[in-house]
Amino acid sequence: MGELLRDKVAIITGGAGGIGSRIARAYAGEGARVVVASRKKENLEVIVDDILANGGEALAVATDVTNPEDVEALVQATQESFGAADIMVNNAGGAMFMKPPEKLKPEEWDATIALNLSSVFFCSQAVSHGMIEKKGGKIINISSVAGIRMSPAFIQYGAAKAGVINLTKSLASCWGPYNINVNCIAPGLTATEGVAHWLPSKTDEDGNAVPSLQLPPEPEHVAQLAVFLASEASSGRGPPGSNQIKSNQINSHSRSLSAMIPS
Repeated sequence: MGELLRDKVAIITGGAGGIGSRIARAYAGEGARVVVASRKKENLEVIVDDILANGGEALAVATDVTNPEDVEALVQATQESFGAADIMVNNAGGAMFMKPPEKLKPEEWDATIALNLSSVFFCSQAVSHGMIEKKGGKIINISSVAGIRMSPAFIQYGAAKAGVINLTKSLASCWGPYNINVNCIAPGLTATEGVAHWLPSKTDEDGNAVPSLQLPPEPEHVAQLAVFLASEASSGRGPPGSNQIKSNQINSHSRSLSAMIPS
């Protein structure tokens, strides 16, 4: 087990998903005590069981991140089990209602904004009080390249993820004086179970393996970046030789991960 996040307390929303579950496991593997949240607690149990089986500490909390009262209950449950959160990963989200904008219903727009943008604010605000009090913390928001590029198939999703990017920068400015780092990861299409039907084949028509750089990244790649952003190395307080990154962008063909780290 690593020690980059030793004794840190981390909350991960969307913890049952392809990216969220990998972040949870990666954090636990670096010594963090992990709280995973999702609407259905039973979806989280396999993640928690796996972490416990490998010697880690983990807790599952059923949470509707679009409901501020649920979010407050999540933070309270974390406090009671492990102490105040040091790390908040706002990963819950998803593209919904694929249709032309002229056919999009108001309630579909609202639901997408609530899940992908409002929840990020609710969760960040909920943990901010404890982080401000102890003068330190890490908040990592999972956006998407849909928030950077045009998203004609999901205009509401693209708008929400663009909002996450702007919110990240604004919160970083507001809470920077309290030593709270707020960062954002904007993955492109990632090889999770939920988008398996969209993923290209790993072999060409002749049966030869397609080079990895021509394939979407694995969710573990996103998790590795999330570990770095949660560690002291990302704020320049890591051990000698740690990378100090102000802006990092990795793009290789269909692979795209963006980490935006405000000054």
